[in-house]
Amino acid sequence: MEQALYHPMHGYYSSERTRIGRAGDFFTNVSVGDLFGEILAAQLVELFDLLGRPDRFKILEQGAENAQLAKDIVKALAEEPKSAGWAYWIVEPSDQKAAYQKAHVGRTPIPIHWISGLKELDAFSGVIFCNELLDALPCHLVEYDGGKWNEVRVQAENEAFGFVLRPIANADLIRQVEGLPPPSTTPYRTEVNLAALDWVKSAARTLQRGFILVIDYGFPRDELYSPLRKEGTLTGYYRHQRQKDVLQRPGEIDITAHIDFSAIAEAASSEGCAILGYADQHHFMVGAAEQRLCEIERLAGAGSLPADQQRFLRQYKSLMHPNTMGLAFKYLLLGKGVSLAEAPSGFRYGKDPVAALQLPRF
Repeated sequence: MEQALYHPMHGYYSSERTRIGRAGDFFTNVSVGDLFGEILAAQLVELFDLLGRPDRFKILEQGAENAQLAKDIVKALAEEPKSAGWAYWIVEPSDQKAAYQKAHVGRTPIPIHWISGLKELDAFSGVIFCNELLDALPCHLVEYDGGKWNEVRVQAENEAFGFVLRPIANADLIRQVEGLPPPSTTPYRTEVNLAALDWVKSAARTLQRGFILVIDYGFPRDELYSPLRKEGTLTGYYRHQRQKDVLQRPGEIDITAHIDFSAIAEAASSEGCAILGYADQHHFMVGAAEQRLCEIERLAGAGSLPADQQRFLRQYKSLMHPNTMGLAFKYLLLGKGVSLAEAPSGFRYGKDPVAALQLPRF
């Protein structure tokens, strides 16, 4: 999976192919328009206020793809007086991709800086966030046979790739599968994303004080490892069509698996983070845009709705509607060195995060 997605020359995410939008393989929140960036920018301003408006404030994004979201966020922040002197950073390991991102964003009102890894930064105060990064990290595939878990490996045979079961040798993977709900049906195949756990731990260590925001496909542990998902969530996408056989055409299809948000929260907790918020996109958008929706309601009642408000409503409906993107994406907010009561408006109508993620209360 790592080679198919990230090989420097032939990997799916390393190539110059169009991946997002009508001409690509899948749609994202960014595909809807610049409203997603506007809403996130407003949430970043709220997080800045919750931190007590520190003298230095960094916003760091990893998994920026073509950097369109960064461009939209920075454009929206430029209209916010509080953002004067803020710094926006993008983590991009690929020099080729970083060069493309720089060319795409061009000159921006707030400067954007690039680094190849989190380790290049000293601990800082601010926000680290990722949008659809963790579901694209290479994961482990495992299968339960009724007595034990095996790892599903890839082998080459007769000039073709196929899956084969092998005993689990990775100690971290063994520990993770031991914590999974015991499958009630066999064979039961699913995924464990150790790379996602490593990422959130690294992000937590990089953060001196502030917030981590994760936006992605996924579920709490019990829901992700439900008996109804006995074949797991690993799948591929090519030209908006699901590809059940992820071993075909390596480097040409997206390969993705849903995230275990409970495991992500636990990994962050082990590095000193508090679990501050958890919501699906529908409820997040309702909370984050509530004031603007009230203004639109007032204008509509007066009989006039400006063009910019009409644009807002068109994009907003796509982002929050349960039948489109509203229930697909989840938002997890983690905090370090902050109060447990500190969360922006986007989580106002979210569930109790500890209860929703089935985490122990201390």
